[in-house]
Amino acid sequence: MKHIYYIALIASLCSSDFIPENNQSLNYTQVFFSWPQIPNQELYTFIISDNQDFAASDTTQIISNSILYNELLDWGTTYFWKTCGEDMTEECLPSKSFTINSLPPYHADQITINQLDENQYKDGINILDFESLGYSLAIDKYGQPIWFTEKDNFHMDQIIVTQFLDNGNLVGFSNGRGYEFTLDGEIVFETPTDYSVHHQISKTDNGTYFFIDAEIEYHDCPLECDEFFSFFPIPWQGDRYIEIDSSGTLIWDWNTFDHISLNEYNPYYAETYNGVLEFDWTHSNSLLYDEASGAVYVSIRNLSRITSIDYLTGGVNWNLGESDYMETPDFEDEINFSQQHSAQLTPEGNLIFFDNARYQDPQHSRCVEVGFDGGEPYLIWEHVLSEDMFTGSRGECDRLSNGNSLISAGRTGNVIEVNSDNEIVWHLSVHNSGVDVSIYRTERVINLFPSIFSFELEDISGDYNGYTVNNDGSLELSIYNHGWGINGYQYSLYNELDELIVDGSINEDSDIIDISLDLSNHSIENGSFYTLSINPINNE
Repeated sequence: MKHIYYIALIASLCSSDFIPENNQSLNYTQVFFSWPQIPNQELYTFIISDNQDFAASDTTQIISNSILYNELLDWGTTYFWKTCGEDMTEECLPSKSFTINSLPPYHADQITINQLDENQYKDGINILDFESLGYSLAIDKYGQPIWFTEKDNFHMDQIIVTQFLDNGNLVGFSNGRGYEFTLDGEIVFETPTDYSVHHQISKTDNGTYFFIDAEIEYHDCPLECDEFFSFFPIPWQGDRYIEIDSSGTLIWDWNTFDHISLNEYNPYYAETYNGVLEFDWTHSNSLLYDEASGAVYVSIRNLSRITSIDYLTGGVNWNLGESDYMETPDFEDEINFSQQHSAQLTPEGNLIFFDNARYQDPQHSRCVEVGFDGGEPYLIWEHVLSEDMFTGSRGECDRLSNGNSLISAGRTGNVIEVNSDNEIVWHLSVHNSGVDVSIYRTERVINLFPSIFSFELEDISGDYNGYTVNNDGSLELSIYNHGWGINGYQYSLYNELDELIVDGSINEDSDIIDISLDLSNHSIENGSFYTLSINPINNE
């Protein structure tokens, strides 16, 4: 027996029937469009124009009710768009508009691509933090801006992005506050005010947040301090590594004062201590939780040390770095790095980080990859930067999926991509008013939208104000996946009492996925209202 029932269609990324929402203002020129299904259409005609009358427009024919529009649109422009059936004389949905904001006044005035090898560049866009300007920016390989942060949405008008998430959100920090926020600047998470986030915050696949918080204790000044400071305790600034959940509840922490001896310090910071600020003991600058190894990796800059911590026990697996600052070094051989930043792991499980090489002779910053053979560390690969890219602080190395490495040269305003033979295939430099822009974090992603999709039902009639589905025991639908961060979907069908009728999942990330929901064993009532919800797996 065939049933006819009403249905509402919900996808987790949708806050409206139309994306972008009508009259929405955007800070990006790469735009995802989605619209309600038009029944009985095999193809759609997508139309966009900067003219309300569509006198001059761009048209594209597609099979899905969504499109990632890859032609970069113009800053400071209002656009109008609509979708019709295959023949533009057929049914069209109402036209909508949106505005792409102008680039902000704080935008860097000189972004230069000094070198580009189109064949070796790893496809994607670059998420950069312009630390010295207080905002973050996405650019393509030609240096064209694609997205920027509205920094006045955040604490003290600054935001530094440290992570781009598979759900399309970003994670960053701003003068002691940690955030997760959308491309549109909507804040979805903020760290509690009793923490002071510095240098790093990241989100795990489990939905928790790791970050570094400064910790102060009073202790005697080291022997190298000026004699004046030997008569009373002084404030030592260490670090506390913290994990909290989305409600702000503490999950895990590790305090340097509890695990590192006060006899392990850098004499330089004792010799230069003047009593104005705290004795800068550890100065950690990166924190990585690796679920596969069950370890937390931290970069402790002022001790020129990278430490691996057992997540379950809190014990130290090993310390790698300047053995003169350790009571009992773990390794006989040193890699000879100093003031390093951004300790990460490659897909092979090797350690990769940026060696600032400050206070070394010669001072040549480099990107370093380290392996552990029989428990002892050894140098696998390095890229030594040219003299003009030496940076005493900041910097990052990212291993890209094609084997290339993306390297930020910190305070010099340079970012380069090198291949495995250490050949530069892309070189970006950024200045503002003739001054180098400090770039701390860099990340290469495919595009701004890892988690975008739409879906359509078969045997549907009506319109987006109220669909009707003809059903003979199953519900057939197609999902159109445009995202690069989706590994599968969960689906649920509810009746008008919000009772679950059927649910399930499909672990597939194909461009087009067909699903059949078996309703033969469920009571489906004619004329009743049902809601179908589809969400990417592990995407809250």
